[in-house]
This record gives sequence, structure tokens and C-alpha cells, in this order.
Amino acid sequence: MDNTQRLEEPAQLAAYGQKIVSSGVLGKSRRMIRLFEFLLERSISGTTTKEIEIAQVVFGRTTDVDLTADATVRVHIHRLRKKLAGVPVDEHGQRLMLPRGDYRLVLAAGDVPGPDELPIPQHWRRWRFAAGAALLLALNGAGWALWGGQGPQDARTHSRLWQGVASGSAPVLVVSGDFYVFGEQNAAGAITRMVADEAITSSAALDQYKQRVPSLGQHYVDMNTYHLPSGLASALVAVAPVASATRPRQPNLVSNVTTSRFTNEMLSNHDIVYVGLLDSLGDLKEPFFDLSGFSLAGNGAALIDKASGERFESDWDEPSSERIMRHDYAYLARFPGPAGNHIVVVAGIMDPALVEAAKLASSTQELGRLQAAVGDSAAFEALYEVRTFGPSNVAAELLIARPLDVGTLWRSRKSALAQAPSAQTPAVLGAASK
Repeated sequence: MDNTQRLEEPAQLAAYGQKIVSSGVLGKSRRMIRLFEFLLERSISGTTTKEIEIAQVVFGRTTDVDLTADATVRVHIHRLRKKLAGVPVDEHGQRLMLPRGDYRLVLAAGDVPGPDELPIPQHWRRWRFAAGAALLLALNGAGWALWGGQGPQDARTHSRLWQGVASGSAPVLVVSGDFYVFGEQNAAGAITRMVADEAITSSAALDQYKQRVPSLGQHYVDMNTYHLPSGLASALVAVAPVASATRPRQPNLVSNVTTSRFTNEMLSNHDIVYVGLLDSLGDLKEPFFDLSGFSLAGNGAALIDKASGERFESDWDEPSSERIMRHDYAYLARFPGPAGNHIVVVAGIMDPALVEAAKLASSTQELGRLQAAVGDSAAFEALYEVRTFGPSNVAAELLIARPLDVGTLWRSRKSALAQAPSAQTPAVLGAASK
């Protein structure tokens, strides 16, 4: 049997399907689990199914649903395909796959990527790494000098979002959200791809995972590597001039660091401007979401309003040939730090929203609209729905703008911050979409 031949014995499919469900790789979404179980059911019985049947049985659509307008099935199929592609091969070198253009599950040799899961060419990976690293180096040196040499005439620094940082005298630290990645190796020991997992955020966490699940962890290798989201470069280009303008003619007071190098000391002696994805906040995540009116879903793909329970979930994924409208969510916030300093958050759930958040935070017109919504609040947060089509953002709409009750947040955390170890893990920066 060659390495592309499919193994479709019902018993094998059932056994592999049970492993997938038990592993938790499908997440907590009942719709995703139900979709997988439905496809597994049909695959075991050898019964073919169509998009219309999936829409009706799994997603409760009516018989007259317009599938050209309702992309629910296609979006979930695409996401399920990617989840399955992220499961390591078993001891026989096989994995469960959902072939493109097919609504059935098959077992196949895992070292052959599916048609829409080809590995990124090495030369393209190197180009993205160089671009991300070069941008951060530029911001550390001549970039800040260039932007910081401008006069104090930037009206954006007088907006409610930037006013706190602009009125301060502490050094400004732009914190770029990066995330830990590790390698997956094949039977020959060669690294075949890089993996990011929201549950494994450091070398130590990977070691713990390998001890808990040795059968899966044996394929994973720590490479002491952190990547940047692909939208970060564009976001920094928009935000950096405004951050620099808060310290006019003082470029030495503006610098940048990644979350993997961020320390508790930095939190107290700098004005902070965070630019990145919401699940890459690092040491800022816990105090930030204690303060926010939102909580972040475990998979990092949704914000949940604490008061109403309303869920704002991104359905964006890497642009593909499926030209459908998707939704993402951008987020802006301003609040005081633990030592009378100031913190600004410019973030998104996924890359399109991060890029859009940076545009909103650097647009005089949009900053004016935000100010009209939040009034004279010194601490506030704002959530925007970002509609995308393919690789392009189409529109952004302000959904929620509200003040934040800072209360005793930092007073109750000072002792914990003082005792916590500093994050000194060295970072090897690259660029990859999360």
C-alpha cells in the first residue's frame, strides 16, 4: 500500500474517531463536536452526505436554506480540517483526515499534506522571519529616532486613548505580543512543521505536556522559539509614530520589547503600549482580564461579555479559495498601571482585527468618534466588529464602548507582582499567523 492509500475499515475509523473526541483537540464547541461525530457516523457506515444535509442535521437549518449566502457549513468544515491536520501522526505514521472537497473522514499516511495544507516554502518562511525581525530592530534604533524627531503637533496624542501616555514622563515601552512555538518531527527526526498551542506557552509547559502525554509528546521538540503574528508588522507601522509622538523630540524614551521578554519591573516603571493578539498578552493577561468587562475564551478565539454572556467569536482563518465574508473583533483600551503609569491596549482576536485596531488607534477621525463614545473616562475599553473578505478588511463597527472600574486592582496585586519571577526567556523572533 503506498502512502496515499486510504484505510477505511469501519473499526479503524471508529477507534481513531474516539481518540480524537477524547483528546480535546476539537475544543469545547458543541457544534464542532457534533459536526465531527456526524461525519464520523457517515464515514463508518459508508454513507455519502452533502452540504445541505450537514446544514440541516448539524446546524439546524431549514430545507430552504440558501447555501450560497450561509457559509456556516463551509467555515466549520475548513476549521475542522485544520484541527485534524494539527493532530500528530500515530505510531504507524497515520492520522485521520478530512480531504478537501469531500465530506467524509479517512485514514491516510500523515506525512503527505492535504491539498490545502501544503507546508510553507522555506524561502517564504525566511522572508517573513527577516521582515519581522528587521522591523523590530528598526524600531529599537533609527525608527524611533525618525518618528521621535517630529514636533509636538500630533493631535492624536490629545485623544482620550493616548492622552494618559502623552501626559506622562516615564519611558514609553511598546510591547509586541509574541507566542511560543515548538517543532513537530517525523519518524526520521526531521522537523516537518512548527506548532502553536494555546495550552503550551513555554519550554517548561511543553516538558510537562510530554510527561503527561508521552505517546503524543514524543513527536514534539522544544526549539526555544517565539513567533510574531503576521499582522503585527502592519500594526506597528501604524501605532509606532503615535507612540513616539507622546515623547516629542525624545526618541531615547521610546523602546520596544516582546511579551516573552517582558518583566514585572517593566510594568511599573514604563508607560505601556501593547500591540498584538489578545491571547498573547503574557504577564499582562491576568490583571487585564480581571479589569476588563470581557473574558477570553480558552481557545483565544472569542471574547465573552461578563455581564450579559454574549459571545463575540472570530470565524476568521487564513484566507483560502473559499471567498466568504468572515468576522473578527478589534479591541482598544486605556487604563492606569500599578505605579501611576499608563497602559494602552491595541489588539485583535486574530490578525485582521489587530491590523484594524492599529488603524483605529492611529486615525484622528476614529479617535474622535471613540472619544465621543467614552466621554471623559480615564479608563475604558472599546470593541469593534471587523468584517473581512479574503485577505482584506471591509468595515469596522463600534459595538461596545464603556468605562472601566479600576478600583483596587493594582493595590491587591502589588505583593504578587513583586514576588513573581521575571520573564527572562530569550526569544527567537519570527513571523507566523497564529
